[in-house]
Amino acid sequence: MHQVNARRLIKTFTDLAAISSPSWKEEGVARYISARLDELGVKHEKLECGDSCNLLARVDGNPGKAPILFSCHMDTVGPCDNVVPVVTGKKITSDGTTVLGSDDKSAIAAFLEGLQVIRETGMDHGRIEILFSCAEEIGLKGIKLFDMSLLKCRYAFVFDSSGEVGRIITAAPFQSTMEIFITGKSAHAGIEPERGINAIKALSEIISRLPSGRLDEETTMNVGIITGGIATNIVPEKASCRLEVRSIDKKKMMKHEKKVRETCRSVSKKTGTRCRIERTLEYSGFSIDGGEDIIRIVTDSMRKLGMRPVLEKSGGGSDTNVFNRSGIRAINLSSGMRNVHSTKEYILIKDLVNCARLVVSLADTA
Repeated sequence: MHQVNARRLIKTFTDLAAISSPSWKEEGVARYISARLDELGVKHEKLECGDSCNLLARVDGNPGKAPILFSCHMDTVGPCDNVVPVVTGKKITSDGTTVLGSDDKSAIAAFLEGLQVIRETGMDHGRIEILFSCAEEIGLKGIKLFDMSLLKCRYAFVFDSSGEVGRIITAAPFQSTMEIFITGKSAHAGIEPERGINAIKALSEIISRLPSGRLDEETTMNVGIITGGIATNIVPEKASCRLEVRSIDKKKMMKHEKKVRETCRSVSKKTGTRCRIERTLEYSGFSIDGGEDIIRIVTDSMRKLGMRPVLEKSGGGSDTNVFNRSGIRAINLSSGMRNVHSTKEYILIKDLVNCARLVVSLADTA
């Protein structure tokens, strides 16, 4: 099997990790990727997107092989300024004051190393497309604004999942967000509170009546943001909250959305408040049968490398959801990241290497 240069890969990853890249501010990472692609002679283009850009690279190949796409995102959650990668014998961490950024820079590093190996070995492969998206962490905004007609791939391999390399996400949820806006009546809280209608109190009753957390093995609900009131001596006229509902089963998601609406109507009628709800489908879910070709391609590649494929469902969304909705069959694969979205994030060096090995193997197998 084609050899990955572990030392070079680790340097690429730590170089990337040290670049601050919050959502919509990925320009430093984009410049780094672009420079490396130039060195490799890989054609690519910068596609303006919101306040940032997506990068699309293309490598021509054997027309007898299926065209494939590798995809990951360039942005990270905070705190991501002044990241100091710390490399020990077996793993890479930050210095504990920031995230590491292996979500999703481990995939970026693996893709760049994979391209390097492909160039060095002259291995036979089909057309390879690589998409580096922006603003994934704040609602998949980069991929949602990407023109899918630019792609010719039959299959998309998104590396944006955690855990040991070998983990394959075959199903992920639909997600909707709902904003509830309550309007009551203001009054002086000390002189004439009886004349007021407390919007915060009404909203709190709505929230207390709603289910929360894991509702079943496929479904979750969470109220994440609450706002309201302007002073302690004013009965609050306005209050609002933002919640999300997720389920792999679309009907279950819609059932709980209905529960939210019914609860709002009931409490508003009881309290004399007015209620308005804004609902947005953030992304559609997907479910891929274990017998599909894309699963066979991945599991064959993993077994060639001595890896054990593990098929799982996930409660998280990724760019994979958007690819599947657009008609491109896509799965989400682990890039080895662990404890993501925290300052305790880390990646094992063996997983970083295995991620790059898997990229090369997929290019060889598909």
